[in-house]
Amino acid sequence: MSQRTILVIDDEDDISNAIARALKKEGFGVITASNYKTAINIIDNSTLDLVISDVMMPYTGGFDIVEYVKENPNLKHLPVILVTGMDKDILYSSSIKANAILQKPFDTAQLMALVKSNLKQPAETE
Repeated sequence: MSQRTILVIDDEDDISNAIARALKKEGFGVITASNYKTAINIIDNSTLDLVISDVMMPYTGGFDIVEYVKENPNLKHLPVILVTGMDKDILYSSSIKANAILQKPFDTAQLMALVKSNLKQPAETE
């Protein structure tokens, strides 16, 4: 199986780097972006297996990333995990179409469990 590639979107470098390090340690390819415009460019021009995005970023955030991915017929299969300091219950009760929500602070085990569960596609054999 070829290496899976994950896009990590966060405007805080320390968080982005921590997530990227954890993913790389598990053997994933990682691309990082710190804003919506860069992230959309990467999503449109890369072969990705998963997106992890912070909810709260300047100007625009994770909600807009989810909306962009889920409303695009060519991308809607792409799982998106939102990372947030907000109350998960509030996010789940809204119309967010993210595949999963990871609440800050989180540990690496929580992150990896969500990543691995969202990468399992029924049509795939590992």
